[in-house]
Amino acid sequence: MEEPNQMGNIATGQNCIPGPRSILGWRMNMLRFFRNPFTYSRWLYETYGKTVAMGHGDKPSYVFAFGPDLNEQILTNPDLFKISSSLVKVPKDSLMGCMFYNNLLMMTGEKHKQYRRLMQPAFHRQQIVSYCNDMVQLTKQLSDSWLGLSEIELNHEMKKLTQRIAVKTLFGLYNEAELDQMGRLIHEITKSPLFVTLAPINIPGTPFHRALNSAKQLDAHIRVMIEEKRKNPNAVDVLSSLIQARDEDGTKLSDDELVGHTFSLYVAGHETTANALTWAFFLLSQHPDIQSNLLDELDGVLAGNDPTIEKLSSLSMLDGVIKETLRLLPPAGIGVRITSSSCQLGGFTIPKDTNVFFNQMITHRLPELYDQADLFKPERWRTIKRTAYEYLPFSAGEHMCMGSNFAIQEMKVVLAILLKRYRFSVVPNAKISPNMMMRPVHGMPMRIVPQDRQFQKTPVCGTIHQLVDF
Repeated sequence: MEEPNQMGNIATGQNCIPGPRSILGWRMNMLRFFRNPFTYSRWLYETYGKTVAMGHGDKPSYVFAFGPDLNEQILTNPDLFKISSSLVKVPKDSLMGCMFYNNLLMMTGEKHKQYRRLMQPAFHRQQIVSYCNDMVQLTKQLSDSWLGLSEIELNHEMKKLTQRIAVKTLFGLYNEAELDQMGRLIHEITKSPLFVTLAPINIPGTPFHRALNSAKQLDAHIRVMIEEKRKNPNAVDVLSSLIQARDEDGTKLSDDELVGHTFSLYVAGHETTANALTWAFFLLSQHPDIQSNLLDELDGVLAGNDPTIEKLSSLSMLDGVIKETLRLLPPAGIGVRITSSSCQLGGFTIPKDTNVFFNQMITHRLPELYDQADLFKPERWRTIKRTAYEYLPFSAGEHMCMGSNFAIQEMKVVLAILLKRYRFSVVPNAKISPNMMMRPVHGMPMRIVPQDRQFQKTPVCGTIHQLVDF
């Protein structure tokens, strides 16, 4: 890190935006950011304030905006602070381009509003309730597969589970082999996004060629399912709901759009939820008293039965554990927008086409909003209420995650079932370090035993200690 006295300013008109300066240039500062995004962001905020710039000359290359006021300004002005597609380099006329660009995340303006209306029924409360039984059954199947094991890589297991839940609820698949085939195809398309988007070359042996082959199989499979589901208007999976959706003027989703939306919903949903679950189990394993109290609540409310929607709503401590996990270690801790024209932000003029980062992680640690902000304190949610721009694990504004209620219900089901069956403890001295996507880069090695309530914290290494006080 630079020392604070290396503060500099970028002049934009009459403004001087504070920010770090390095003799090696702003790219070195951005490299520091990408290597350790959360601790570097905190340093930027504590050193330079709510609005920070990196760049050279009179134009910032990047601007960092911190705090609820700036979150609100950015997220309530989607025409000014636009979703950027600059990182998506897949050719638009390719089959993968159809999947990547035909989705709600990449849409803006009136088109975004219309298609969000079309998709909303798939995530209405009653529709989400209908997915609960699938979540319960698939979680119990995973739990059964652990019998006889003493150690698992938890993040891998959570991805496997959330992938199955996503495929089952999206496509309504019941056949286990078909479930796994769909998951495998989508995994092949998404497992190397950087190489696919930076080098979209359709030559045998390249990541793009392999991903394109999987995309062709997935596309064909989904289109066959679309035709089958049109014949069954009573199906309750997400794809069926999207097929039946009609806007006020009669607009409906085309087959290309149905493929793109279901693909993006799967990609957006399963890994973020898997990571959030991984951190919830980790934080509980490091706080024996909290885990013991939570198990008391689960035993008292569920009384040995499977969780139901009605019972889940009575589990106030479980709700607090999930909210606190998403506050401390949100699956999407940093967001980015690009300015469509010159504008004011935090008292400074920001030029057109400037990338602006907003930061959930820093907002969730502001001491004026959260007392002892680096501590895991689920009980805080009994007494505090925060606005959508003070607590935003699913973002906020027009592009707030449509599947947030689905994800929270899924987390509650999984935690309730697995915590009652197993005691989880991190392998001693494991290296626990999240990356920008909140994935534990070295995994999450967990020892599991049948639940015996012998809760005990274990020492761990890694950058997690920069984010959470134990």
